[in-house]
Amino acid sequence: MERSFKKEVQALKLGRGEIFRGEGILAVTKALLQSGVSYVGGYQGAPVSHLLDVLVDAEDIIGDLGVHLETCTNEASAAAMLAASINYPLRGAVTWKSIVGTNVAADALSNLSSPGVIGGALIIIGEDYGEGASVIQERSYAYAMKSSMWLLDPRPDLPTIVRAVEKGFELSEASHAPVMLELRIRACHVTGEFAAKDNRPGAYSGLNRLAGPPRFDYGKLSHPPVTFVQERLKVEERMPAARKFIRDEKLNEFIAGDLDDIGIVVMGGLTNSVLRTLSRFDLADLFGQSRVPLYVLNCVYPLVPEEVREFCASKRAVLVVEEGHPDYIEQAINVELRRADLQTRVIGKGPLPQAGEYTSEVLLKGIAAFLAETKPRRLDIEAIDARARAILAQKPAAAAAVGELPPRPPSFCTGCPERPVFSAIKLAEREVGPVHVSADIGCHSFAGFAPFSIGNSILGYGMSLASAAAVGPNMQKRPIAIMGDGGFWHNGVITGVASNLFNKGDGVLLIMQNGYTSATGQQFMPSSLSNRDGAPPVWTSKERCARSG
Repeated sequence: MERSFKKEVQALKLGRGEIFRGEGILAVTKALLQSGVSYVGGYQGAPVSHLLDVLVDAEDIIGDLGVHLETCTNEASAAAMLAASINYPLRGAVTWKSIVGTNVAADALSNLSSPGVIGGALIIIGEDYGEGASVIQERSYAYAMKSSMWLLDPRPDLPTIVRAVEKGFELSEASHAPVMLELRIRACHVTGEFAAKDNRPGAYSGLNRLAGPPRFDYGKLSHPPVTFVQERLKVEERMPAARKFIRDEKLNEFIAGDLDDIGIVVMGGLTNSVLRTLSRFDLADLFGQSRVPLYVLNCVYPLVPEEVREFCASKRAVLVVEEGHPDYIEQAINVELRRADLQTRVIGKGPLPQAGEYTSEVLLKGIAAFLAETKPRRLDIEAIDARARAILAQKPAAAAAVGELPPRPPSFCTGCPERPVFSAIKLAEREVGPVHVSADIGCHSFAGFAPFSIGNSILGYGMSLASAAAVGPNMQKRPIAIMGDGGFWHNGVITGVASNLFNKGDGVLLIMQNGYTSATGQQFMPSSLSNRDGAPPVWTSKERCARSG
């Protein structure tokens, strides 16, 4: 069954001065209520699945504040909700898993960012990057940069995360632009405490409704010819306003250190990992103090040129700790320093790998290599190198002591009713021979592992039937497409089924009818037996009549 947060959500009622204790996602929810949000919505997906689950379990609490909750059918519908903030002083927040969810929402996001917003618009995205991720390895940074939406990447401790949510709304309103807040897995599940504030209703909400729309303004539409004006406003007005707000409100952090001829520029979400690495070299402590100066980018886009220059001006070299490819931040810092005729060396990809998760081992090697290359004054480089080699030698020794472990790839849960479906496909192939199987996002993708090894492609959630469209006409055997009912409602009914019918496609569609969205935590959907209130998921005619009076 879907996990209940009924007990934990009681912490959302805490008032000013009381101490909140819990994990990251619950703290984000509390921050939303403290910020006077009018509406929230989204689509579940790791590592932010339980943000919506928490909101559902706290529906009575947010209802008392007049907050509207929308459990959206996909990320595009969630992003489209933010249109309410274009014309009205309504603060709204939506959430989904990135990068795949951001791909789905891209059309709405572009049409949102072009006219800009009046009310604060916050997009909380679960940045699922690294070896433990379940999706393709891309970064949300590119979306923020291309659409001129600002991207927060808060240091993973609760006070910083809560402040990022609250200031995210203010940043959005100060610059009239949407703001993205990315939360990594560690940030979502980190535990801690912070001093709570009182919850407050939005300026307008279900308790205080807007009287009507404003006077018609064509400039609020993302439609030519005003789109050309909107593009200029992004660069000439919104970005300078954002940079001023980031600087004035000190969203980014500076940690001083005595080894001040070098420095480290680090994405906020990686700060704790960098500090832990430095502490292993006796260059930092457990309370966040560091001998190596740090410039912590809790806002990774846009960069603030004045801050970059001030941090780098007196240093021979800086290390940019930027997880993933391309090296957007490293390039931007290089450009700003060259424009200012500052010759500080910018080092990043080189000591640190081009791609992949920056684990403790990766950072240990990378920071040790940076220190060896730059040779800071008053630092024993040979001792640092010896410490790094000693720590890295512990892993092979520990592995040797345990012995070789058998591989254990992911598989279906014991007793999963989907397992015999794929067994039946394997048995059928004995008679008809191998067939092309278009797989989909969901639990059934585990069939790609042995012993089934079924599934020739995965193109996106609900995309299996669409991805077989060009296979069938070019193959003697009809292809099979498999999707769950979660994928069917998310995207499959339009991109797959409707398109297949329109084009008279010839194939087999196999839908796993789970009755909920199983891969993301068993959330309700249109074909569930009940919705989050326990009532039928779709209004009956009687309910509609009662609603309309």
